[in-house]
Amino acid sequence: MKNSNSNTKLILLHPYIQKQGSSNRLWLLAFVSFFTIAFLLTLIYTRESITTKTTAPSTTVTGPAGSAIGGPPLPTTVVNTLLHYASKSNDSYHMAYSELKPISDVLRKCSSPCNFLVFGLTQETLLWKSLNHNGRTVFIDENRYYAAYYEELHPEIDAYDVQYTTKISETRELITSAKEQIRNECRPVQNLLFSECKLGINDLPNHVYEVDWDLILIDGPRGDGPDGPGRMQPIFTSGVLARSKKGGNPKTHIFVHDYYRDVEKLSGDEFLCKENLVEYNDTLAHFVIERMEENSFQYCRNNNNNITSTKASSSS
Repeated sequence: MKNSNSNTKLILLHPYIQKQGSSNRLWLLAFVSFFTIAFLLTLIYTRESITTKTTAPSTTVTGPAGSAIGGPPLPTTVVNTLLHYASKSNDSYHMAYSELKPISDVLRKCSSPCNFLVFGLTQETLLWKSLNHNGRTVFIDENRYYAAYYEELHPEIDAYDVQYTTKISETRELITSAKEQIRNECRPVQNLLFSECKLGINDLPNHVYEVDWDLILIDGPRGDGPDGPGRMQPIFTSGVLARSKKGGNPKTHIFVHDYYRDVEKLSGDEFLCKENLVEYNDTLAHFVIERMEENSFQYCRNNNNNITSTKASSSS
């Protein structure tokens, strides 16, 4: 009699085989999970980088009302449109297109962010602010109430008031006094904040003296009547600011409006210098002043340089 169990086959599965299969599946799962997480992180980082580049300004410097300074300039069509409508204003005191265009051209060529200092709150104030898109534009005016009123109407405008101490009737006397003090209080290179020169403006906010201005426009204060302050102080101060720059572009463009008047012409010839006059039409003079060494005690290199025509050759 045969044992009924003699044909029975016994199959045993070793625990190691089960563990080995389970281990392979775990490794596969971990591998897939790793690449999935890596892909997601890469996607998130890429989207954040694109968003940052798209929305972030080109510089962290801010202007009035938190406006960013720096960035691309205005399109040419926008600039030309602004100039066109500004020059067609019905106000009798507005600048003509031939006056606006040279200033606009300098602003367009100025490296961003451009530092633009303007003496006088005028009909063109909003135009200058707009043309110097993403730049720093500061306005100085003789009337503190008007400056405050203008800032209230236009919070994006950065305006300060100054108390002028000069009179048009004293022009020649003040120029002579400044030339006599050229090695002391009226030096061509200095920080006017600490100066006692009668033609130097020393009561502006500290940061105005620290900025390396690329462009300065003198269109104020009032220049009419013997008791008016005239523009001797802004002209002298602009020359010192330009020669005393610590960095940035070594050249500063200075525009003097109403240059046909005696005060503007006398002061401009003495402190901005005829040799620096690069363009001059009936009412607007364009000077380019270069930075000077601290131990310089001469406003003009050539005091005998005379202009024989109403226009000087244009240069930059």
